[in-house]
Amino acid sequence: MDKIFEYIKKYDILILVILGSLLYYPTLFYDFVYDDIPAVINNESLNGIKQINFFQFFIPKFVIEAVYTPITFIVYWLIIKIYGANAFAFHFINIFFYISSSIALLYLLKKIINNYSIAFFAVILYILYPCHIENTVWISAMGYNIATLFFFLSFLYFIIAFDENKGSNYIYSVVFYILAILSQPMAVTLPAILVLWVYCFRRERLKELIKYIFAYIPFLLIYLFLFRNNVSNSYRFSEQISHSFIEKLSVFGKYLVHSIFAFDLNPFYTNISSFYIVFIIPFLCFLFVVIHKKNKILEFLVGSYLISLFPYLGIFFDNVLLLSDRYLLLASVSSCILISMFCFWIFEKLKEKSLLKYMSFFIFIVLYFSLSLAYLPVWNNNSSFWSYSYENSSKKDINISSSYGTILLNNGKFVEASNVGDELIKLSPKNKEGYILKIHSLLALNEIDKAIAVCSKFKEAMPESFESYLYFSDINFKLQNYDKSMEYLKEAHGKALKYASYTAFDNKLFTDRMMRLYYVNSDSNKFIESLEESSRQFKLLNDDGEFSKILKEKKYSDREEICLNYLKRNNSEYSRYILMLLSCLYMKETYKEDAPQVMRELLKEMNKAEEFIKKGDNKSAENIYLSIISKNKYICEAYYNLGFLYLRINRQIEANKIFNKILEINPNDDQIKQILVNLGLNTKHE
Repeated sequence: MDKIFEYIKKYDILILVILGSLLYYPTLFYDFVYDDIPAVINNESLNGIKQINFFQFFIPKFVIEAVYTPITFIVYWLIIKIYGANAFAFHFINIFFYISSSIALLYLLKKIINNYSIAFFAVILYILYPCHIENTVWISAMGYNIATLFFFLSFLYFIIAFDENKGSNYIYSVVFYILAILSQPMAVTLPAILVLWVYCFRRERLKELIKYIFAYIPFLLIYLFLFRNNVSNSYRFSEQISHSFIEKLSVFGKYLVHSIFAFDLNPFYTNISSFYIVFIIPFLCFLFVVIHKKNKILEFLVGSYLISLFPYLGIFFDNVLLLSDRYLLLASVSSCILISMFCFWIFEKLKEKSLLKYMSFFIFIVLYFSLSLAYLPVWNNNSSFWSYSYENSSKKDINISSSYGTILLNNGKFVEASNVGDELIKLSPKNKEGYILKIHSLLALNEIDKAIAVCSKFKEAMPESFESYLYFSDINFKLQNYDKSMEYLKEAHGKALKYASYTAFDNKLFTDRMMRLYYVNSDSNKFIESLEESSRQFKLLNDDGEFSKILKEKKYSDREEICLNYLKRNNSEYSRYILMLLSCLYMKETYKEDAPQVMRELLKEMNKAEEFIKKGDNKSAENIYLSIISKNKYICEAYYNLGFLYLRINRQIEANKIFNKILEINPNDDQIKQILVNLGLNTKHE
């Protein structure tokens, strides 16, 4: 076996790169998941909306509360600056850091255990480790791989500096340590592990330790102060949760099991089972043997394992009981080395049994590789992520269930989403997420009476909540009782403003609905005012409301030209608001005081057309859409619906004309452009 590893030694780095790339190659095409969009992609400090400089990332709470990881956010910032919000680029960089940290680990282990074969096999296990998927595929966890790379480099240079007494290497070690703790808080444990290393392997020089470890302490204390300042009173740690000793013990058991057999892979919660105790007792016995036999390597591995997990065990903090697999990243190093040592021990014991002696190596490689391949698709997109989390959680959780229900809703699975809403209401009768999910599902299913009943129950359960009034407004909008819808919306807004918890996000809910009602009423002036407020507060058009100010007190032709020019210049997800405004302006100009009545009639006609399509009467639906377009040349919903109707009945020439008509109004409509390209149709507006 040693001969095999001697041959491998020539190509070890290449083998690690190929193995890591082979395993994680599919993830290059994965999407952003969980909180990648709000925390990274839509973060104004990262995506260029705010004009910032490099040093601002080191200001506490500048980027995001509850974490202080400036180096990680600088990496995010650079990726977005160079490649844009490109999921491929983010995944590629994350995999690069993971493979790089594995290579750094190999050099580190060669220094610690002085046995190349054991060190290399341990790194093979490390790179295949299933629990590392979370930090290598989830963009928001990239900081763990960045910190681990710097952690290993700092440790490596400390050993070189300590053994060779070279000041330059010592400086490198300290610099890498600073980079590590500024990438992810887990790196704060390094000084304790360095002390443990000196105690286990250089005990005769223990007195020299103080001068070597001293430089790390000030940076550690400064970082802890900044980190504490960042997380204090954070919304993410505001909820106080009390955990029993048994629950805390089970967390340790969970980590212990995952160190060897990563069976319960879950981004959120794990099953707390009595079988953990079966692993804890042997582990305590193992500790006794280690101490009794004075085995330096085993002492170091067990000690570093415990030190690495210490911040996550929730021993001193009742409101923290962390169960995520990414917290095993450093502790797993000890586990991988122990497994590697065990495999080589088996190999030595079974010298005469050639087949069996190789099994100890391949069983872990096959186990880890197969588990990783099976688990990777979970992180493909939000749908697979939340479905897996919901189905594999040991307890029903409000956040997981509501996120899963939203995914079902977005995927058109309204009955299933409604059932999840029922589950949420059962979990807590005062759980607004359950009611909201249920109401949305029922409205999508057109079960209006049931939606009204649920909304009434919502109002009764939480009379102080403004959301029930908000959804009564939506129900009346669905019923085309627009005046009643506006009444409920104003009442909801009045109730919302009374509470300190009222946020900008809540305000956006009202603004969007107000604009929708002004659109129905063809009230272009009120629509412009609402657009201005939304632009100013939510960077809707990234202009602080300046666009809307330009529109005020101008004649129709000027307003029309301004809106059309905006659509020609910009490719924005908010272009729909400009299209709605164009429709309002046209109605007001064409029908004067009758505009609201005519607009409402047009929307009723739109609903009739949809009913005709359901019945298979495509000709009647076509006639209605053509009539609507003749009365309002900017009502893009009718163009869209008619275009897709033509596609369904294989009238591609007419579809081409309608879709190009949309591009005349909005030349940057990428969806329509892509449809035309896919169908091989002509695109006149490039």
